[in-house]
Amino acid sequence: MNVPVHCAPCGAASVAIPQNGRMSEPILAQTPAHSPKSQVLISEVGPRDGLQSVARTMPTADKCRWVDALVAAGLREIEVGSFVPASHLPQMADTAEVVRHARTHADLTVMALVPNLKGAQAALAAGVHKLTVPVSASRAHSLANVRQTPADMVEVVRAIARLCAQQTPPVPLEVGISTAFGCTLQGPVPEDDVLRLALACVQAGVAEVGLSDTTGMANPAQTRRLFQRLRAEIGRHAGAAHMHNTRGLGLANCLAAFDVGVRVFDASLGGLGGCPHAPGASGNVVTEDLVFMFEAMGVSTGVDLPRLLAARQPLADGLPGEALYGMLPAAGLPLGWPERAPATGPAPQVVAAPAVPAPVASGPAQPASGLPYQGLRVVEFTHMVMGPACGLVLADLGAEVIKVEPVGPGRQGDATRQLIGSGAGFFPLFNRNKKSLALDLQTPEGLAAVRQLLATADVLIENFKPGTMAKLGLDHESLKALNPRLIYVSHKGFLPGPYDHRTALDEVVQMMGGLAYMTGRPGDPLRAGASVNDIMGGVFGAVGAMAALAQRERTGLGQEVNSALFENNVLLVAQHMMQFAVTGQPAAPMPARISAWGVYDVFQVQGGEQIFLAVVSDGAWATFCDALDLPDLKADARLRTNNDRVRARDWLMPVLRERLAPRSATELAALFESNALPFAPITRPHDLLQDPHLLATGALAPITLPDGRSAPTVLLPLTLSGQRLGVRLSPPRLGEHNAELLAELGISNSIAENPVG
Repeated sequence: MNVPVHCAPCGAASVAIPQNGRMSEPILAQTPAHSPKSQVLISEVGPRDGLQSVARTMPTADKCRWVDALVAAGLREIEVGSFVPASHLPQMADTAEVVRHARTHADLTVMALVPNLKGAQAALAAGVHKLTVPVSASRAHSLANVRQTPADMVEVVRAIARLCAQQTPPVPLEVGISTAFGCTLQGPVPEDDVLRLALACVQAGVAEVGLSDTTGMANPAQTRRLFQRLRAEIGRHAGAAHMHNTRGLGLANCLAAFDVGVRVFDASLGGLGGCPHAPGASGNVVTEDLVFMFEAMGVSTGVDLPRLLAARQPLADGLPGEALYGMLPAAGLPLGWPERAPATGPAPQVVAAPAVPAPVASGPAQPASGLPYQGLRVVEFTHMVMGPACGLVLADLGAEVIKVEPVGPGRQGDATRQLIGSGAGFFPLFNRNKKSLALDLQTPEGLAAVRQLLATADVLIENFKPGTMAKLGLDHESLKALNPRLIYVSHKGFLPGPYDHRTALDEVVQMMGGLAYMTGRPGDPLRAGASVNDIMGGVFGAVGAMAALAQRERTGLGQEVNSALFENNVLLVAQHMMQFAVTGQPAAPMPARISAWGVYDVFQVQGGEQIFLAVVSDGAWATFCDALDLPDLKADARLRTNNDRVRARDWLMPVLRERLAPRSATELAALFESNALPFAPITRPHDLLQDPHLLATGALAPITLPDGRSAPTVLLPLTLSGQRLGVRLSPPRLGEHNAELLAELGISNSIAENPVG
């Protein structure tokens, strides 16, 4: 249906086009990227979104001069018009002519808005590099704006996507979800509706989906949350922010979006724009003010501010008497303003996803929607157990965790992939819900790629020997300039101090930290039967990251977090340390300890089976004696209280062992369970794979191993709103996500195709 479209969709960066199933280099002649030195892309929408709301028609020659001035200022992406019937919107009658003029700038991405298939055909015939389609989250706004429901527009998008894919080369298609933050016709718009609509657009073939604050109702907290959720829901397809300044929060909302990883922003020179179909909505973010904010922060836009201010003149000439807005044009540049403020580090190039649906990840998938850390990007440099355990916690809680695996001469990724024996379970257990990026960090290309990735990260996790990361220039001090918001989590053997130069393993710290002494018999220290310090040290690293994230909400800055094996082990034996501090009596090893409870032990019963039984209160003792028909022991004054029974253990325990020996473990378990007394069978770890409680409560979930086999895995021991945290991604194959992640960063796919050198 040919109708005028007024709401502002979102722009995006250049798209790498898939060829023969592989990601190619961006086709710069067709979809030029922004300046390699820029850290954010400002997509100018004034010639379309701005002019469509102006009553006076701007002459074509003035439009062309305005485009020339914008390009001269350094803008590399401009939405020059919309393909709608001239009878509905005379202002856009010359869009094809403006497109042809704009294409004379070889380094410019020329965009146009199309509301339907007919408009898309006209835009492609004119030579547009990229198409945008307006899809509104509000049903009321959608009907007023394009006379279609949101669901109808998804089908329009699907048809346009097919048309774009037939071009040579394919033309990328993006969607800007209008009224994503609220609607003056409908009121609040549920965030879940926005996310479902975004996912439907991606499934229809869209390369990128951005969010538009069409009616100026957004606030920074909402902006941050919704863009985080968008990224979690559609991954690399998450696109630009198109914010309005209707209520004065435009720049604040842009900064909030930047803080959660958005790097493409729509803006309109002079603040022109608004949506006539949403009463009271006006005022796009002013390009001049937005560029000034980023440049003042040291975030490069690639835009020359004096030339950008000069670009207001052809706009004013073409629209005499039209009000132009902006604080910077009124106040001017500060005294001593440099041509461009220095950037804080290497620029992360922003390249959108291919205009095809993302490949399905191996193994069972579960959406990140609703998880606490959806939208959080974690980059992990880890091996063995401790560091991967930290990443596992954050990954299961919804974070995008990217495991950087070393490849090159003598290196084939995380070495735990090849472990056998007791280490065979390390990689598949601790690396689910993660992506694998295989890079040779000994090469300049690999190191540059990982720095670009870290510029987009929220958290870094590492557990290599002290000094390893510093040699690569990836230590905390080196990365602060690149990404001041980065939280840097280091897992080591020891916190800084006299021991921090030592090499530590779980067994090492169990021996030196008193745990092996407490576990074994006197004179026979014995390590615990699991990697308790590695796992708990990783969990404490995750707790530290969570605390640093909460503090970053207040300060805006990241920090370094340290977790260590030895200090974790000390916490595990702290109760025994406190026993000595309080009583002056050293704790004996557990097999030789003076028990705190009268009955608290393993009993050998009928058929040589074993069962653990416990009686830890005086009421439980009476119940125990009644259930097992022990009236004489119940009446014995020497056993009246728990402390009496502890003192009587030397003679009491042999009596109990003798009386319980004829009974079966099954009988005792039933008696203890029916009387609410603590008991436990002696179970081997592999028996737990068939444990009825674990199976009934969903504690085990299927994964696909990197070699293609299926296996069960153990989920984190907690629920959120009654739900277990499930598996979204199986443990990845080495380099499985190279193409996806490097394409997002705009890096040559030569690394992606050869992850193992």
